[in-house]
Amino acid sequence: MELINNINLLELIAVISGIISVWFAKKANAWLYPIGIVSVVLWIYLCWIGKLYGQSLINFFFFMMNIYGWYNWLRKNDENQTDVTIKYNSIEQNFIVFAVTTILTLFMYTVLKTVHDKNAILLFVLIESIITALNFVAMWLMAWKRIEHWILWIIGDILCIPLFIHKDYNLGVVQFLIYILISTLGYMEWKKKVLVKS
Repeated sequence: MELINNINLLELIAVISGIISVWFAKKANAWLYPIGIVSVVLWIYLCWIGKLYGQSLINFFFFMMNIYGWYNWLRKNDENQTDVTIKYNSIEQNFIVFAVTTILTLFMYTVLKTVHDKNAILLFVLIESIITALNFVAMWLMAWKRIEHWILWIIGDILCIPLFIHKDYNLGVVQFLIYILISTLGYMEWKKKVLVKS
């Protein structure tokens, strides 16, 4: 009963809408974006008041990328066909993904070190920096329906779990566990869709 009393209504709505959004992503359904907007707006607020500034920044970026991805996924070419299709990155694109993720991690660590409390555990700041970089790149790749985005989401979601345990966002922990499961299924489902197209 105490668990039910401690549930934050905003966190519950953020979690449920986030899970629904990821499920729609798994299905390559553009409804992931408007539903995702609800989740990320709530997480911007929750992470800010929980002093997870990097997570708040990630969710603000997600908000912008949800709008862009929604537009991009619905965009049609001259033959009235969807312009963006599920596919793999090239080797060169994966190298760029690695380089950008590394640079963003270093940049975010520098920024987050200055905004966190002096008592902040630097390991958590580093983890938050890595998550921020992974999620920025994953969201961009998802807007272009690149299969590799699922791998970045899985890694980022695994790293989010200790942060959210530390901040007592228990529903958030459950959410990330569900995200990992759905992302794994999404990765497998998108791989099959590419094979069918080939």
